[in-house]
Amino acid sequence: MTDYKTITSFPYSDRDWSDEQWKYMLEYLVDIGMVNYREIASLVLGHLNPSQVGTSVASNKSFQSHYAPRKCWEAVRQWHFDQSGKCADCGTRLELQADHIIPKELLGDAANTLENMTLRCRRCNVIKRPSHRHGGETFLTAEAALMWILFTRRPDTYEEFMSLCRGYGLTMASVRFEEAWAMAKWLEKEGKYSISPDSKY
Repeated sequence: MTDYKTITSFPYSDRDWSDEQWKYMLEYLVDIGMVNYREIASLVLGHLNPSQVGTSVASNKSFQSHYAPRKCWEAVRQWHFDQSGKCADCGTRLELQADHIIPKELLGDAANTLENMTLRCRRCNVIKRPSHRHGGETFLTAEAALMWILFTRRPDTYEEFMSLCRGYGLTMASVRFEEAWAMAKWLEKEGKYSISPDSKY
């Protein structure tokens, strides 16, 4: 049986976790009944599903203007097949999206050419934005980080949870932390989490 106390002794930054430690985390989540391996595999397979360039690129009128009628998808499909199937920045195959090399903010619609496109994962795509000044400091996406903090830091008050999230670099509205804190509330009902009576929620 895996033990959450072992997880709390792992390196403080998720960037420093080894594959064995991530494996232990999965085993822990399975052991406590949060998920099963079928659900994990299903999620991974879904996130391996290649980016939807037919709707995000080929249906864009700015891209279509470079091609004869009904020929845009043919060009986009070939471009897609010619890619490596990995994020241009971090190399993952998960959650790939078509992304501009030189951003639209600089070039406007002139950025919408296949020569100016690459594949990036959702995380690497998001962290390029000026609004995400802490982007890249950690490995996880914001949605994953919320649960990683909950399970590895085991905060016993909502206030501590919110503080840990802000310290991690999460910049979303506080309502998102309150939504995520629901997991602690649900698990407490099952005797799998302890919340202090001093907690705001």
